[in-house]
Amino acid sequence: MVSIEIFSDVVCPWCLIGKRNLEAAISQLAVEHKAAKDIKINWRSFQLNPQLPLNGISRAEYTSTKFGGTERAAMFYNRIQQAGQEVGLKLNFDKITTQPNSAILHALVYAAEAIQRDHDFVENLFKAFFIDGVDLSNKDNIIALATDIELDTTTIEAVLNDGLFMDKIKEDIQQSTLLGIQGVPFFIINQTIGLSGAQPPAAIAKAIEPSLQES
Repeated sequence: MVSIEIFSDVVCPWCLIGKRNLEAAISQLAVEHKAAKDIKINWRSFQLNPQLPLNGISRAEYTSTKFGGTERAAMFYNRIQQAGQEVGLKLNFDKITTQPNSAILHALVYAAEAIQRDHDFVENLFKAFFIDGVDLSNKDNIIALATDIELDTTTIEAVLNDGLFMDKIKEDIQQSTLLGIQGVPFFIINQTIGLSGAQPPAAIAKAIEPSLQES
């Protein structure tokens, strides 16, 4: 079986685009390789902005500070919107009001993995943030998204209030540092091949195919 570790931040638009490109690559590979449908994908945490307060900051402040002004930020996000359109995404950056600290969200992805709903939860987080403009620093919104994939209340509360799975987040961050990962998405295929960035489907498929042939 081929495994793919994806270091990703659920509040990174390039990670959503990279997810779509990976899905397209696997669909292409499945035409010639039956084993492609059994590729095991594991989501690993990476925080682009770990320094943000737990309740987040205003999106306007975040983008202006990060990109050196609102005009430069607008140019940057226009380019991402165009890249999103190419993979069928309508990214609504104007709807986003708060930039959250994503640590809790990553911990909930691990909780979702325990019930085999991590892929659904990651997709829902991406959609909520980049398409619907949901405030992911708001606990009620987070709880609603977690409940939607049938996470139980006890687990959700343990993540939100008791730091459940935060050790996993720290391990991922330490591993990404050791691997020299500075940007995401970052794909690791069968623990040997690294692929950085939202690569086009053909490039991702080319990187995966040798492992499929070996399996």
